[in-house]
Amino acid sequence: MLQKVLREYDSRIHLEEMLTFGMALFLNILIIFFSHITLAPVIFTINTIIMLLIIATVYAQRYATSPLFTIYRDWYILPLLVAIFMEHNKLVPLINPHDIDSFLIKIDYALFFGNHPTVLLEKVLHPFATELLQIVYASFYFLPFTLCLLLYLKERKVEFHIVASTIMLGFYLSYIGYYIFPAIGPRFTLTQLQSRPLEGLLLFNFVHHGLAYLEGVTRDCFPSGHTLVSILTVLLAIKFHKKFSVIATVWALLLIISTVYLRYHYVIDVVAGFFVGLATFRYGPALARLYIFGSAEISTPVLDYLRNWWDWLSEIRRR
Repeated sequence: MLQKVLREYDSRIHLEEMLTFGMALFLNILIIFFSHITLAPVIFTINTIIMLLIIATVYAQRYATSPLFTIYRDWYILPLLVAIFMEHNKLVPLINPHDIDSFLIKIDYALFFGNHPTVLLEKVLHPFATELLQIVYASFYFLPFTLCLLLYLKERKVEFHIVASTIMLGFYLSYIGYYIFPAIGPRFTLTQLQSRPLEGLLLFNFVHHGLAYLEGVTRDCFPSGHTLVSILTVLLAIKFHKKFSVIATVWALLLIISTVYLRYHYVIDVVAGFFVGLATFRYGPALARLYIFGSAEISTPVLDYLRNWWDWLSEIRRR
């Protein structure tokens, strides 16, 4: 039964591919309507190549017989996800040049009774903690990747696609947020208020400056993608791989702490990422199962309503 479902799923565009194609297309539409192609020709071209690659890969599945192609198709979306993230540095200010840092700072300031969280955290700064949290922060992509890999190695392909597509949805929701709510974060906006610099032990400077070089000034704060995807991965691990869920929980907790401790995010970014992550978990797996199985086995209020509505329309047409 599952093998038949997988064969049918492979014969059409995967949900992960559809989400990535949709994100690339969405960004190109933003370039056309809110900027101009001549201002971002490289990004527009990269997104076009991503869309063409997805189309070519889905089409090539008809003729592919090698198991290596199956592995390629299951994983090639991952570098495309990273490539789209790297576009934010230049594209976000072209699409929406109005940063909302001042608004986020005011919210944090009110939440902490007239204090800035990153300034308060100076009281607990320690080189060992800074070193550990910086390494954990840099390991962000490996948390969801590890869950997907564990499911893949166990040949639980249906669960793999459900988890992968739900995580992709979480990533892309955070990406969309960056264009609606651009913010550069407290490491740039509140640096004049910080009296103690971040200091680690051995690898801190290498990792910290390496990330800063790769990302530059990227408006990727609200909602916190680190929080959103980390919470989402923990919930998916509890549902699909309980043995990994303990490690995932500790890993995610350190990741979330690192976002504010290392001055990358405001606390309100973390709160927003948490709730968007919960919403993604609430509907992502159910929608993925519906897409993969195409059956009536899924039961949620939203899907039940849509299914009843469709049955009602079908009944009218039969009459």
